[in-house]
Amino acid sequence: MRNTSTENPGEKKGGVERPVAAAERTLQILDAFATHQQPLSLGELSEATGLFKSVIVRYMISFEKLSYARKLPDGRYQMGTKAVQLASAFEKSLDERVAIENCLWHLVAATGESAFFYICDNGHRLCLFGADSPQSLRVSQKIGVSIPLDETSISRVLKAFDRTLDPGEGYNDDMVHYSIGVFDPLTASISAPVFGRRGRFVGALSVSGPIQRFDAQKPGNLEILAEAARRLSVELGFAA
Repeated sequence: MRNTSTENPGEKKGGVERPVAAAERTLQILDAFATHQQPLSLGELSEATGLFKSVIVRYMISFEKLSYARKLPDGRYQMGTKAVQLASAFEKSLDERVAIENCLWHLVAATGESAFFYICDNGHRLCLFGADSPQSLRVSQKIGVSIPLDETSISRVLKAFDRTLDPGEGYNDDMVHYSIGVFDPLTASISAPVFGRRGRFVGALSVSGPIQRFDAQKPGNLEILAEAARRLSVELGFAA
């Protein structure tokens, strides 16, 4: 149905500022700090963002309360400790992605089959990263696709290890699962958990291939995956 509302997206509704406008102003102010990389006065923030000083002051009250900014004795503002935490989280996410993708390509080279990395998402298995086998007959999975948890090796790992490991509980080969013809009657898979700092469960590492070529029960394949998952866990901070 056509929207005939004459309300402006930037206007206030019921005395409360619409979320999109507020978010844009928040990011404008943060962008000013990121661009100048030094403490800024209200005047400098106003010039950089095009916002009135009175508007910026209201935002800065919230920034200070949540540690995204702090006010200096001379009246200028600088970024707070929460900004450092965000930068650290961003760097960490990049480091994890690089490590996971490198591991996937290692598995493709070692097994000749496709490799994937899954996380648990509200009762579903969600494929975050993947590396396809170079062979014409292969298993492929679209990144970002969410599938209900089932009895595949992937889902069993996600259900069994969606927790933090107890102190002293090390990585062992019994954590590796395999399945044959569960989701697709022509496909087999082996999966293993990946852990991070302080035993945090990160996700499931998996190798999948057509059953006519890929033996999911072959000790060599299970050992390759177990070692890759253990090595990746160590890279992500797990004391295996």
